[in-house]
Amino acid sequence: MYVIVVVAKMIFKHEDLVIDLRETNKGKLYKDGQLIFLGDGYRCITMMMRNCKDYLPVKEKFNAQLTQREQCKLTMKNTNDKKA
Repeated sequence: MYVIVVVAKMIFKHEDLVIDLRETNKGKLYKDGQLIFLGDGYRCITMMMRNCKDYLPVKEKFNAQLTQREQCKLTMKNTNDKKA
């Protein structure tokens, strides 16, 4: 089973953080204009949530990506459980 997650090419600003997901293979996270993370888009989203005071707007904005990732983890775990 393959899961395809489509992330819109976008820039999202919240508090003093800016997330740049315009490149399909890299996410960039800036704090006060300084790059603090460059890497996987999902990790970038979770780092943004951990580094802001009110993470709910970030969670709402990226709910589809976060939910899809969790479903994928659960599916993989259930598949491995059935094989054992």
